[in-house]
Amino acid sequence: MEQVGSETFNVAAGETVSLTIVAHLVAPDVVVAFAGKAISPDPADPQKFVFTIAIAPDSQFADIECHFSSSDDDASFYQFFVEGSGGGDFTSSSIRKKDSDWDTNLQFTIA
Repeated sequence: MEQVGSETFNVAAGETVSLTIVAHLVAPDVVVAFAGKAISPDPADPQKFVFTIAIAPDSQFADIECHFSSSDDDASFYQFFVEGSGGGDFTSSSIRKKDSDWDTNLQFTIA
């Protein structure tokens, strides 16, 4: 795996990807989907989502929806970390409560 932008990665077909979401100053409340299907977090680590890159299409997406309540600290945020079975451990983007959009997409392109 190679990071080519904060939300864009080059991967190999069949590579296993681990997405870890760390919540800061907020109780974790996120939804993750990969290739259009909701995925559940690893039961041993409720903020770690694991998925496998399919052979096709060339670009596949992880959709992340973060939630904040009105009582959450204004400085609260979620940070994303991505690791590939083919190598690489990367810090990706983040979503802050003050952001206008609490959703993001990570793109994985077969290189």
